[in-house]
Amino acid sequence: MTAPVNEIWQRVVDLLREHAPATARELRPPGPAEDVQDLQRLVGLPLPEDLLGWWALMDGIVDRYDQRAGNLVPNGYVPLAVRRAHEEYQRLLESTAPDPTCCGPDRAHRNRAGDDGGPFCTALVPICRDITGSSLCVDLRDGDDHGMIVEMAPGDGFGATHWGSVTEMLTEIAERLDAYARRAELPYGEKHPSVDDEGRLQWQ
Repeated sequence: MTAPVNEIWQRVVDLLREHAPATARELRPPGPAEDVQDLQRLVGLPLPEDLLGWWALMDGIVDRYDQRAGNLVPNGYVPLAVRRAHEEYQRLLESTAPDPTCCGPDRAHRNRAGDDGGPFCTALVPICRDITGSSLCVDLRDGDDHGMIVEMAPGDGFGATHWGSVTEMLTEIAERLDAYARRAELPYGEKHPSVDDEGRLQWQ
């Protein structure tokens, strides 16, 4: 059975404080509940319980371009504050064409959760961002993969990651940080955590 998000996140925070203090310091406290409500109204679809649980524990990291926080999420991503997620979603709505094979009127979608497409789908809510402008999004479309994490790159559309949920993403981070702390070996080809001289988490 998967541990609740609050337990997983506490493991991550404890490991960051001990091994990557610069990243730990940049974690924001929980944000206003109104920010979550505003985002949910904008999206018009229910947000997954594990995402709501994570945001109830922290309000992302300020996604500065100086990367003083390092990268909490593999492949160079930092979690967005709820207000920043709202801004990113609004920007995409206003500036990016929805997927003509998927997005219909009244937030109806022809494709299922986890299906690739592009350039944007209105059922994808950004939750993490990298310095190139790519996002990790929660997929709110119907289907067995509802709530999975998809990666969306400007101009390249979006596609599924191997994380089936926010819970899976955080569990992987916790497990790999724990392996780093124990100096355990991780499988070849997987992203490995490392910490630079300033105490910032990176992934190699």
